[in-house]
Amino acid sequence: MNNRSITNFILNLLPVSLFIILTALVSFKSSWVQFYDMSISSYIQSFRTPTLNSIVKMYTKTGNSIPFIIISLIVVGIFYLFKKYRASLFLLTTIFLGTSANFLVKQLIRRDRPEFRLINIGGYSFPSGHSVAAMVLFGSLIVLTFRYIQKRSLRIFLTTLLTILMLLLALSRVYLNVHYPTDITAGLLLGLIVLQITSHVFFKEGVQQNVK
Repeated sequence: MNNRSITNFILNLLPVSLFIILTALVSFKSSWVQFYDMSISSYIQSFRTPTLNSIVKMYTKTGNSIPFIIISLIVVGIFYLFKKYRASLFLLTTIFLGTSANFLVKQLIRRDRPEFRLINIGGYSFPSGHSVAAMVLFGSLIVLTFRYIQKRSLRIFLTTLLTILMLLLALSRVYLNVHYPTDITAGLLLGLIVLQITSHVFFKEGVQQNVK
């Protein structure tokens, strides 16, 4: 195994390790978790204004079940129309596995949501389903960008745009106080783990190897 293979192995294993550690810390109610959540939540929520509240509430709805399904099907359909059948199946599989994994972990951990939320929502808090959804959708599009877009400047632009959209959707959940920052971190990690698996299965390479 050469140095590059070792590096790729470590990079692909890192999200799994971090997710397991974070899940354990949340499950055992570590004091570090409370510090991490309170510090980040306080900072993000300090930017609240009535206008921004309305904008964030609108944007966060794109991660709700029905809008997310519609957006996902439109994206999958576009790739299918351009005869990128492997890409279409990759997207569908990644999104399905991501949402399934999120549901299973939520049922296992059963963490209550924060109080004093800006929107009404039920269900469990850990991990953030919107964060998982953001990673599997936008993350998949980043992988496909590096596979199908040849022009380097366009790849950089699309990757930056998709990353910003992904992070904004995830952070909107903390802003609205419907999730703790650890929920967001775990959701992004869980989505990344699924993305690594499907990327390897469909393209025989990990996420880090796609981005080069």
